[in-house]
Amino acid sequence: MNHSVAIGTATALVILGVACVDDPIASKQARLSPERREARYIEPVNWEKEHFVKVIGLGYPELGMEMDVAHSEMRSIEGRDCVVGNMLSLDVDDNFAYDIDEKVTLTLTYAPEFTTTDSFQVIWDRNGGDGHGRRTVVVEAGATFRETMVTLDRARLAGLGAQGTDLAVGTSGASVGLCDVSIERSGTTIIPSVFGVVRITVEDGATGTSMPSRVGIYDDTGRAPLPSDDAIPVWRFIDKVRRHWLNRRTMWPSSNRQAFYMDGSYEARLPVGRYELAATHGIEYHAFHGEFDVRAGETAEVTVPLQRYEDLPSRGWFSGDAHVHLQRDRVDDLNVWAQIAAEDVHVANLVEMGNISGTYFTQPAWGEAGRFARDGTVLVSGQEDPRTGHRGHTLHWDIDRPTHADTTKFYDYHKVFERTRADGGITGYAHLGSLFNGERGLALDIPHGLVDFIEVLQGGRLDTDLWYDFLNLGYRLLPAAGADYPYFGPTLPGVERTYVQLNGPFSADAWFDGFRHGRTYVTNGPFLEATVNGHPMGAEIRVERGTPLSIEAAAKMNPEIEPLTRLELVVLGDVVEEVTVATGEDRADLGTSLVADRSMWLAVRAYGVNAERWYTTVAHSAPFYVIVDEQETWKVGAVPELIDERLQHLQELLSNPIDPVEDLEAFETGDLLVEQWESQLPHLTERVEAARAAYEQLRRRYQVALEP
Repeated sequence: MNHSVAIGTATALVILGVACVDDPIASKQARLSPERREARYIEPVNWEKEHFVKVIGLGYPELGMEMDVAHSEMRSIEGRDCVVGNMLSLDVDDNFAYDIDEKVTLTLTYAPEFTTTDSFQVIWDRNGGDGHGRRTVVVEAGATFRETMVTLDRARLAGLGAQGTDLAVGTSGASVGLCDVSIERSGTTIIPSVFGVVRITVEDGATGTSMPSRVGIYDDTGRAPLPSDDAIPVWRFIDKVRRHWLNRRTMWPSSNRQAFYMDGSYEARLPVGRYELAATHGIEYHAFHGEFDVRAGETAEVTVPLQRYEDLPSRGWFSGDAHVHLQRDRVDDLNVWAQIAAEDVHVANLVEMGNISGTYFTQPAWGEAGRFARDGTVLVSGQEDPRTGHRGHTLHWDIDRPTHADTTKFYDYHKVFERTRADGGITGYAHLGSLFNGERGLALDIPHGLVDFIEVLQGGRLDTDLWYDFLNLGYRLLPAAGADYPYFGPTLPGVERTYVQLNGPFSADAWFDGFRHGRTYVTNGPFLEATVNGHPMGAEIRVERGTPLSIEAAAKMNPEIEPLTRLELVVLGDVVEEVTVATGEDRADLGTSLVADRSMWLAVRAYGVNAERWYTTVAHSAPFYVIVDEQETWKVGAVPELIDERLQHLQELLSNPIDPVEDLEAFETGDLLVEQWESQLPHLTERVEAARAAYEQLRRRYQVALEP
């Protein structure tokens, strides 16, 4: 809308750091002003249309349809000014329509010859449900221009989209040639005239202490009143927003899925009537679902006592999010803290994100100076950098300084890994290990001993293929889970989380130490407990051949997420035992024994009902490592093929051409990535050869171990 933040451009660049001439790694000790650099493709379009005040080409419209790569350009078609691109967002003039609830008619004129798809989508800010409306337009060929009318039912047009836009037109992987747009209101919005006030307090049901929470208020039509200024303003990229869409992976007790954050108390002026109220504080608490009435000229006092479902901290388990993109204006940024605390996340790794041209989501300080702790929630600076579409994205936690590789050495990830390790930090690969060709980077860096973890759970998907492959080769890697807010939908912090068991009082240092020791599991729903011969997750257990192994495991899940269905024991990647959960039960217990006839790794995992590729409810423990007679924990019979696959990934790293559009910020990095590849390839080839040698040494060691 008119009052949205200023437009970012595709060419904006903020230099954050100190260039080091003799050091190929630039460590950003000095921090410049916290200017917010736009990580999305945003291209203002000079296309004036009545009742529209802003038109932009973009990749993330934030209206329920996301694209990584986007483009837009002005074209003259038969004398008409047209925009050709894959997504165009439009901001309706507030003076024409703002926060309405009525049918709106959109008339679109498109050029079929320049529309390279059979259909395209119209999406809009809508009342009720999840706040998103969508209509499909089927493309009709055979004419220079085609006109179509699209009805936007229950249009709201209150700026839910990127940079305050209201609706978008586009498609994924193709282009639409849009030559005209007009909008017409039906004028049926009912303007309320009688108001009251609601004052809401959310508190811990056991202690009575007020606490941050995620809250939704809906009238009898499902419409969510716009949040008042008491709602916590949260950064979504460079947009400051109070209203959030909740994807279906987010625990929520209502079919209406728009919400806001509040820090203990909230007050708003509302039209009179009865309202639905929903509130949550993470997955360890029961959700609240109730109603309240607003009467004319009165204040309704509503207290929401949130009751615990499970008290994991009392047993030493504390949640963390591996991967959150929230720029802080200052270390003690209370708005960022409140959003994280509202999701009951104890450790938030706020990762500065880098590519070959610069960084985004910058943090104000590092190490101890960059941490902010309050009421059991700690904000910690980290980085997702380096990252390319050619060899994956990397994560670095618990670091005393950020490290951004010089442009001329950007493909040499190991320089950053080595500096993180030298400073005592923790290193890993993001996005399931497999997105953005991460399998190539893993194949290169793991045999050099540089990788601590793989982010195996994200976006509602548990991907164990690469993780299991490396475990079956005898390497040791921990699992991590992170939401990657504001990406993946956007999702919200803590939707995927990493639990760590501590041996003493909670602190960020204790959390990272527990993770390093493997006392961890990942989840987006189920809670896990497991021991092997009394040892915790991540333990190395040395025994003689033939020793019995007693495995005790349990899974439990808040039924307000969904029902728990099964608990599995995994040995060397294979399920060897499964316990199913009876209908109506929220817990599974597994007790079994194995004979340690060989070295092995084993783990437990639990599942809920949902099992779609990008909507699986699941938890997975870190491995236990059982060592018999000093043997490796590899999977006998699988090693040669697994080595060959790693060698193939290394070959792809060297021989596959750079595809600029594989980079999320290709609009500013594409040319630079291509230009730098040839000059950096020789040094990268040396690293690849060393990795190949390590794999061949592993192959020989395996062959010797099989000899009688």
